Amino acid sequence: MSPTVTIVVRTRNRPAMLTRALASIASQSFDDYEVVIVNDAGDEAEVREVVKKQKRAVRSKITIVTNEVSNGREAALESGLAVSHNRYYAVHDDDDSWHPHFLKKTVAYLDEHPEAGGVATRCEIVRERVRADGTCIEIEREVLSTDNYGLSLVDMMVENYTPPISQLIRREVADRVGHWDGSLQTQADWDFNLRLLAASPVGFIDGEPLAYWHHRDTMDASLGNSVVTDAYLHKWDNLHIRDRYLRAMLATEDPSSPHLGQALLSAEYYRRMREELARVDSGVHSSLNLVHVNLLNTMTALHEQVHELRGEVSALHEQLDAGFALQRSLRRTVSLPKRILRRLLGR
Repeated sequence: MSPTVTIVVRTRNRPAMLTRALASIASQSFDDYEVVIVNDAGDEAEVREVVKKQKRAVRSKITIVTNEVSNGREAALESGLAVSHNRYYAVHDDDDSWHPHFLKKTVAYLDEHPEAGGVATRCEIVRERVRADGTCIEIEREVLSTDNYGLSLVDMMVENYTPPISQLIRREVADRVGHWDGSLQTQADWDFNLRLLAASPVGFIDGEPLAYWHHRDTMDASLGNSVVTDAYLHKWDNLHIRDRYLRAMLATEDPSSPHLGQALLSAEYYRRMREELARVDSGVHSSLNLVHVNLLNTMTALHEQVHELRGEVSALHEQLDAGFALQRSLRRTVSLPKRILRRLLGR
């Protein structure tokens, strides 16, 4: 009997990360899966050495597919899907990880919701630093998209807020709407999510994060995240996808989704407006910070002046006290009998 889930792991010359990814998969409480490692034009011997170190139960589930020539990271997924046709599949790249109950809960959800084309879980960003040997040190964590409580086509049109590591996809629906577009250098997961959500609902498992999207503080393309190292490409591919749907709408040659292009255009205008508002907000905060600094400087100067005034008032009090003492002394002197005064004055 075929496994329930196919897990595609894309990798290229990152043995330390691949080792961590396979450990994440091996820790799953649900074990009815197979693993297809797509070695995208990397050192196959290196991959086999990592696999050799796995426990036998895990090794028996692994198939290695090597692309002699890389057609890009987005196209690499298709190499993994081409050798498997199980009910569900997940993309577990070599640099990410899962909670031990990720598969158990996502498989249960899709089993219970046959209308759903996929399901996503709450995801956590793990920021880390890369060591010289390729291993990573965790710096901090942040839950992703805390203001979202589900997946909607409306929100997805604005931006992709669901990374592949947090999704389990129903293969039959993916075959129907089309897989990742391998001609894209980035953003193929967002393009796929648009078509997936346009065709069917996608579930969401809220609560504790079950997927961990690792981000690294490096611009080295071989070790970093594409959202950082290829930020320009992400922006360009995003616009390319929007343009493609818009052209299809204008040409009225795409009967499957003739209005998606116009919706994406509106969403892009919204995104740009939001960025502009963020810049304005940042400017306002900068101005308020300057006002705050000026107020602090003014308050400091006033405190210094008040301190000086207190010193002057204290000195005046001392002078007044001395004057009052002299006045009391003179009054006592005036009240003495005249004979004593003459004696005191030597008369």
